[in-house]
Amino acid sequence: MSPERRINPERENSSEKRIPERKNTSKKRIISENGITSEVSTTKSLITVKDLLERIIEKKCSAVSNWINSLDVDIEKTVIVGAYLTGIGLSMMLKKITDVTVVDIHPHLGNLVEMDVKFTSEISVIKDADLVIDTTGLGGLTPDTARNIHGKIFLVEDPTSDGSDEMIKGKNNTPDRLKRATTPHKGVLKTQGLNSKTSGTMTLTIEIIRKSLEDALRKPGVLYGVTGMEFYEGILFKEKNVHKFLDLTKKPALIISTLEPFSCDDIIQGYLDELDSWVEDVSVEGGNSS
Repeated sequence: MSPERRINPERENSSEKRIPERKNTSKKRIISENGITSEVSTTKSLITVKDLLERIIEKKCSAVSNWINSLDVDIEKTVIVGAYLTGIGLSMMLKKITDVTVVDIHPHLGNLVEMDVKFTSEISVIKDADLVIDTTGLGGLTPDTARNIHGKIFLVEDPTSDGSDEMIKGKNNTPDRLKRATTPHKGVLKTQGLNSKTSGTMTLTIEIIRKSLEDALRKPGVLYGVTGMEFYEGILFKEKNVHKFLDLTKKPALIISTLEPFSCDDIIQGYLDELDSWVEDVSVEGGNSS
């Protein structure tokens, strides 16, 4: 990949080619207000569900950009299979250096894609792509479909994680998808650290919120707590209401009723810090991870 087309989120002087950095909302600031009485406080996290989703996606995007840069391959056309939710983040990053098309069988998810990124439900576009990234996970892209991938790079997001049970692992056909493609460069995007059942961005988000609530409830003086949890997949895939989905993710990740206010964000950030994403190179001549 020529220098002007490299993804470089680290470079200070090339903001147009960087993954946009988010402001760190995990500050020592504590947001609280009076509860039922003056003795009780309601403490909220500054971190929203949307913030969590984006920060997890950023970790994955950083791992992908590091690996692609290490290959030094010129990429003109990129196809990302799967819009929900990692695929959207990857498209926002990669559109800075390549022509990007997002493919998803759910047409309404095109409302999540930015204007300068193409969207289609036609999987046949993978045939002409230099880079294909498969984020569809369990039950997604089939190995037979992967036979049509003949470009330069094929990257698959492994849906399993360090907490996956044997049934989930048994449904993971990532190796078969990679085996069918004929690209010289192949990689597996892995995300671990929370002992979660899968590596899906929403799974990880809910896991962080759940663990954070458990930690908060163990603090002295805490009466109860609620989270920003919803069955988001039902809203997005059953109701097919993208705007409702986006609005609901703007809620605080954690709200606690307590006698002694504390930072919910510190708890949440601790679990975010435990999360790690990397790409394992499984090319014939590869074998290293980035």
